[in-house]
Amino acid sequence: MFIITEHQYNIIMHQAQACYPQESGGFLGGRENTILGVLPIPNKHLYDRTETFAFAESDIETAYNFLVKHRLEYMGVYHSHPRGIPYPSEQDLAHNQKYLFIVGLQDRYNPELFAWRVENGQVRQEDIKIVSDFGVTVLDIRTGQPKLSEGADRVQLDRLAEMIDQMRAGQCPVYPKLDPKNWDASSFSTLA
Repeated sequence: MFIITEHQYNIIMHQAQACYPQESGGFLGGRENTILGVLPIPNKHLYDRTETFAFAESDIETAYNFLVKHRLEYMGVYHSHPRGIPYPSEQDLAHNQKYLFIVGLQDRYNPELFAWRVENGQVRQEDIKIVSDFGVTVLDIRTGQPKLSEGADRVQLDRLAEMIDQMRAGQCPVYPKLDPKNWDASSFSTLA
C-alpha cells in the first residue's frame, strides 16, 4: 500500500486537470511506500501529447537533484490517461518500472489515481491511502527540525499550542499587548 497526503495528491490531480486533454506527469519520491515528494514535469512529447507523456534527459537530472535535495528514494513516474482508464498500456509496461502511477480521466471531473506493481510481467494493483495534511509537521530539509521551531523557544511553542487549542475549542486566544512606549522592534515575532 502507498500513502500520500492530500496536498501531494491534489498537486497530481490539479496538474492532470490543468493539462487536459494532454497527458501530464512527473516523478514521485518517498520512503517506505510513503510518497513524500511530487515533482510535476511538463510533457515533452514532440508530436501528440494527448496520447503520450514524455520527459527529457534534463528532467531526469532535475528529478535526481530533487530526490537528493530532499533525501527521498525514487518511487516512480506518474502520468495521466486523459481519455482512458488508469491501467498500464503496453507502452507503460515497456519502460520496465517496478511501480506505475496512473491518473485516469475517463470521467474528467472524477479522476482516479491508481498504483500498479509490475513483477515478472505480471501487473498487480496496489492500494493508495490518501491521508489528511492535518497534523503533518513540515521539516526543514537542511536541519531536519520542524519549521515552526526555528528561532522559537519552548515557552513560545507551548504558548502557540495553547492558543491553537483555544481556537479549536471556539475561543478567541488572548494576545499579549505591548506598551507602545517601550516596544522594541527587535522583539517582533510573526510566530502567532
